[in-house]
Amino acid sequence: MLIINLSQRSPEWLAWRAQGVTASEAAILVGRSPYKTTWRLWAEKTGLCAPDDLSNHPLVQRGLALEDMARQGFEARHATLLLPVCAEFDDHPVLRCSFDGISDQGEPVELKVPAPGTWDDIAAHGTTAKAYQLYWVQVQFQMLVAGAERGWLVFDPQRAGVSALEFEIVRDAAFLSELVPTCLAFHEAVRNQKEPIPDPTRDLFVPVGEDQLRWTALATKYRDAETIVRRMEDELKAFKSQMADAQAGLVDLMGEFLLADRKGVRVLRYRQMGSVDYPALLAEVAPDLAPAMLNAHRRGFSDRVKVTAKAVKTVQADTIPTARTQRQTPGTRPVKIERAETQRTRAAVAVDTTAEPEPFGYF
Repeated sequence: MLIINLSQRSPEWLAWRAQGVTASEAAILVGRSPYKTTWRLWAEKTGLCAPDDLSNHPLVQRGLALEDMARQGFEARHATLLLPVCAEFDDHPVLRCSFDGISDQGEPVELKVPAPGTWDDIAAHGTTAKAYQLYWVQVQFQMLVAGAERGWLVFDPQRAGVSALEFEIVRDAAFLSELVPTCLAFHEAVRNQKEPIPDPTRDLFVPVGEDQLRWTALATKYRDAETIVRRMEDELKAFKSQMADAQAGLVDLMGEFLLADRKGVRVLRYRQMGSVDYPALLAEVAPDLAPAMLNAHRRGFSDRVKVTAKAVKTVQADTIPTARTQRQTPGTRPVKIERAETQRTRAAVAVDTTAEPEPFGYF
């Protein structure tokens, strides 16, 4: 492998990563990531979509803060030193790794500082746990770049009384023989602006041509209307507060009377029976009720749409692309993005594909 002299998480390191395929991206390309698809990764690398900013995620911050302690823990347990380096694969330099550590034996060690729920799942399910399956691919990629026959995947929660879970991983030549061409093909797709097939249930819909103009107009219309609605809701809230104050005063004036009707206002005081707490009732009368029984009596699904108005940057009219000819290098001819030969589904129903609230380890 070729060692690259870079400081991890520096601007130069980010640029170097962006120009290749990294170990953390390998799981995406083989379809094991619950967070991102191949299309989304391609869209981020070509500038079509902005990547999610995880820098302020508390689990990510905790993982980065405790990574060195996890590294020291492995070093103490195995009587070795771990060198965190960046490197490129000798045969294909576009395949790149930022190692948490390379041992004295030249073996990659991938360190994760998982949240309690993730650690519990790994402790219970071992190599079948979702986090293990996800990061196993990352370690295989690292062994490829390092030229190692063995690597380590370590989940160290850095919590008092809780031990690190270590997995010794052996190089899988058959898997790597499939992974390498997959990664190289993806790199070529990024370089040549060739769009992978998107998944309409997970990926973003990106309007092009006339559809983009229509989307812009409708989005502007929605945001303008929402601004007015928010202002009116604030005014309505103030009026409702006035009504509540007046109602309290009227009721106070009535004393023990239950009915009043004067000056265009009728006041009726009455008592309403409370609703039944069905979850508490079921827990008491049928604590062992199987979920299948509940599902048998569940009403059908309903299609819903959730729209969120976001702040947008002002874009000059002459920079708005009318076809997939964006992201070209200045001074060169635009490269048209080749759309995969498939009919993109224009889904009318937005599917909530929010990832699990607790990320596996950190990225």
